[in-house]
Amino acid sequence: MAIEITPLGGMGEVGKNMTVLRFDDVRVVVDMGIMLENILRLGNVSIEKMNRRRLIDIGGIPDDTQLRGKDVSAIVLSHGHLDHVGAIGKLASAYDAPVYATPFTMEVVKHLIREERVFDVSSDLKTVELGDKVEVDGVEIEFIRGTHSIPHTAHPAVGNSEGTVLCASGVKLDDDPLLGDAPDYDSLRRLSDGTTLINLVCAVRVDESGSTPSEAYARQMLKEVMTEAAERKKGLLITAFSTHIARIKSIVDISHELGREPVILGRSLRRNCDIASKLGLVEFPSDLRIHGRSGSVENVLYEVDNSKEDYVVLCTGHQGEPRSILTRIADGRFPYKVGRNDEVVFSASVIPNPLNIANRNLLETKLEAEGAKIHRDVHVSGHASREGIEKFIRLTNPDHLVPFHGTFDNMEKMINLGRDLGYPNKRLHLLKNGQSKTLNA
Repeated sequence: MAIEITPLGGMGEVGKNMTVLRFDDVRVVVDMGIMLENILRLGNVSIEKMNRRRLIDIGGIPDDTQLRGKDVSAIVLSHGHLDHVGAIGKLASAYDAPVYATPFTMEVVKHLIREERVFDVSSDLKTVELGDKVEVDGVEIEFIRGTHSIPHTAHPAVGNSEGTVLCASGVKLDDDPLLGDAPDYDSLRRLSDGTTLINLVCAVRVDESGSTPSEAYARQMLKEVMTEAAERKKGLLITAFSTHIARIKSIVDISHELGREPVILGRSLRRNCDIASKLGLVEFPSDLRIHGRSGSVENVLYEVDNSKEDYVVLCTGHQGEPRSILTRIADGRFPYKVGRNDEVVFSASVIPNPLNIANRNLLETKLEAEGAKIHRDVHVSGHASREGIEKFIRLTNPDHLVPFHGTFDNMEKMINLGRDLGYPNKRLHLLKNGQSKTLNA
């Protein structure tokens, strides 16, 4: 039996992930993501109000033209980052197919669908748990537990008795993730038993040597920086990914340990903290203040500015986004005056694209011009670097290796890693968006 793989996004780019897997006449779509950088280039726009063709033309969402009009049996989502689910509102309505996702991911999807203003998305939303298996038209989909920088990350394994495709986005083998369990090593290991296994593996950090540290190490770094700032009685502003619930919980806990009140500011932070609480992933203190609306944020910051040594402010803005809370603080649009008595902690890496790099540099320049001390990279990645990717490949022992979710340079490096591990060229596949590859199971 032949398995056809057609990436519609995510090849040669970090974002816009979407892959079509075909087993005879059964098609399964894995992920429908956006390329946020290309959308932000348009300035102050709302993706919810933009039509599909415009978003495709600017490279904001995958071009699914070649899939339109064909039967799709299922849409499967790996995790809730927008580069994997952000295009659901624009693309899913074209297909009479159920959408499968784990609980946190599904809550993100429901929000995207509620916000959508152009298309009526009436897809059957089916929530599954990590470890679940579902069968769709003779094809089995297993949601194998992974560890990434967002809760309920799955590595979907899609196949039948003859062959399986493992879609390993957000790969990180973290044995101490702080939130949730370690990866499901047993399920990953047995995938290659008796069947052909094809691995699609995230290549975004394959160019980094060594092994990505555990999330527990990020907590340790945060505690050291926050403790030193508290001892100096400094104002403390922290920014982190809004979906990184383990990181957010660490910041809240450390703040209390230091005798400071944490306040969380920003719409995306509020939304994702609410989801995490609703699902029972974390138990935040009942008096924790989380605000998303500008009026409420302004009131809290006025209070904090008068007694900075009593608070820790966790806010949006880690990429220097123009409308984020931290950027507006730096621009003087909120009643928090940044100065020599402030320390700003970036508990997030810069997503490597020119727009984010420019925005982040501009934000840091503004903060430093006011006298604030900047702490950069108080963070560990949710993606494996070369050593972790090598370990993942050895663990799963695939017959074929297909890099994705990375620049072409990084995808080439993944191919070279495969060669170093003894794979012949015929089992290493470098694909482009829109290119189909048929592999025999």
